[in-house]
Amino acid sequence: MLTIVDRSAWTYRVALAAMLSLLTVLSVDISSAAAECREVLQPDGTVKTICEEDGGGGNPGGGGGDEGDGEGPRTCELEGRDIPCSSEFGAWDGYCYVRVATDDPNVHKDVWGDHTDGVIVECSPFDCVGGPDPCPGATLDWAPGPPAQAGPSAEELARRAVAQMQLTMGEVGSTPPPSTADPGSVGAIGLPIWLWIANRAENTVGPITRSERDGGLTVSATGTLDRVEWTLTDASGTTRGSITCDGVNAPGTPYDGRNSAEPSPTCGFGPELNSTPGDLTLTGTAYWSVEWQGGGQSGQIEVPGQSNSTQIRIGELQALVGR
Repeated sequence: MLTIVDRSAWTYRVALAAMLSLLTVLSVDISSAAAECREVLQPDGTVKTICEEDGGGGNPGGGGGDEGDGEGPRTCELEGRDIPCSSEFGAWDGYCYVRVATDDPNVHKDVWGDHTDGVIVECSPFDCVGGPDPCPGATLDWAPGPPAQAGPSAEELARRAVAQMQLTMGEVGSTPPPSTADPGSVGAIGLPIWLWIANRAENTVGPITRSERDGGLTVSATGTLDRVEWTLTDASGTTRGSITCDGVNAPGTPYDGRNSAEPSPTCGFGPELNSTPGDLTLTGTAYWSVEWQGGGQSGQIEVPGQSNSTQIRIGELQALVGR
């Protein structure tokens, strides 16, 4: 027996929800005995045809067919496990499977209340799958319109949020200053080299938070600069020094004009790693960690390292002896 509940917050969610569901699969017959094809609706509205070879016996587990681009069906999550994004009870919206129960105001009059338009929506928990239809655990509520069509998953929205961030490795700050910016800048062998990110911004040193919304689903993602890996290489490509600055030390400390023999308090090469004269390439590679949450789900997104390089010039100090 369906349960009728008064859940205004849920009503609003259903009215606007963009379902976390599988891409709509449109099955089609083709005049070929060698392959079975289907058309798959893509997130951008285009339709892709994917064909699978029959393999001679029609055994879906044997003979490996052509899976198109290798994409499998998308899944949604519930309490950390993957579940189908659609079932006989409708599309998963992050809380339950949702479908229109009726748009007839003469049916479920007690649920319609004072409304004269809209629909009655049925919300079936995941445990309903495979059981009787309608599910005894389902609930009914009024909504101003039917549930939205299949939308992106929470993780897809999180990746959109990450794309908004434009995470990068910032401009290189160093002692001596990059020779690309100051051709006359020369450092001395045996002095510490300070390292820092010169253009401090959300997307260069973090933290940075962005959100994406699709219908009633909102996902927020926060990016944190995890570490910066620095390398110093000579003209032959040989690495002359390397260091990793992580956590709160990842952005480094800008040189403040103090005694140049003092090392950076947070990030830099020690004197022992500054022993090669000439034009050297200084490269910083930033690694970000991103955590997201929304729609009752959460996760992490791996961000590839972002690099930036510059040139510094190191020379030998010449001692002047008076006579």
